[in-house]
Amino acid sequence: MLSSASAAAALLPFPPPSSSDESDDAKTLRSQPVLEPEVASPPPQQQQLRQWLELERDCNMAMKALACVGDVDQVVNLFAELMLSASSAGVVPSVLCYNTLLNALVEDGRAAETRKVFDEMLATGVAPNVSSFNILVKLYAWRTVEFHLAYKEIHGMRVHKLEPDVSTYSTLVTGLCQVGKLDEAWGVLDWMLQEGCCPMVHTYTPIVQGYCREGRIEEARKLIDFMEDSGCPPNAVTYNVLIRALCDDARFDEVKQVLAEIKMKGQKPNTVTYNIYMDALSKKGMAKEALQQFEDMQ
Repeated sequence: MLSSASAAAALLPFPPPSSSDESDDAKTLRSQPVLEPEVASPPPQQQQLRQWLELERDCNMAMKALACVGDVDQVVNLFAELMLSASSAGVVPSVLCYNTLLNALVEDGRAAETRKVFDEMLATGVAPNVSSFNILVKLYAWRTVEFHLAYKEIHGMRVHKLEPDVSTYSTLVTGLCQVGKLDEAWGVLDWMLQEGCCPMVHTYTPIVQGYCREGRIEEARKLIDFMEDSGCPPNAVTYNVLIRALCDDARFDEVKQVLAEIKMKGQKPNTVTYNIYMDALSKKGMAKEALQQFEDMQ
């Protein structure tokens, strides 16, 4: 019986050995034979390296698939099998495979294992990239809520000649907003601007959500206006956060205004937007209004 990891790997075709022989269909008869130079076959080492790269790619895809369904134990097992293959081939897994494993461990809340794998990656000589550090920032900002360690990882990126990107800062901002540290989140925004990194919609949206969570809807609306003015218009997710807060406060007239603003800007409310609105109307006994919104959505 194959393990889940082995089964996942078995579903992915192992690259067949390459051949320099031409098929019969590719050959043509010549009235006078013409001698052509022989096409040299790739050296065995090159063939082995190509096969390894294809195997690594397929294993990485399988690890991502297992991580998506939450089977992190099998991600760990498959990576261990990949390490054995790498050792036999005299190579090491790439940073992409390490990142897949790191992210799966972080999503599962395995802080100690994440740190151990990252340190092992460095020990094997695999250089981390920006995504590697972003995963660690997510670990400390979202999972363990140890912000001093998140800041430490961001500063430590420069040791590896890497610069934080917008995802780095946005991940930290999201973590801060989740625990109500909105003022500190604004400080991170100022920091990234000083570093020449421009915030994006997924940087601002967690702050909008933080304001709404605290009932500071007017400040959330002002921030959305600021986003518009600064050339970073809110997206459907941003508006859905605001609409949910207005619905929770039964401010349905303002919801209508926001929906009108969205349409006026050439955007379309998505299914989630209408579901939020109709659910709130139904809970308030406003079935007729909810039905009208359903018809509008159709």
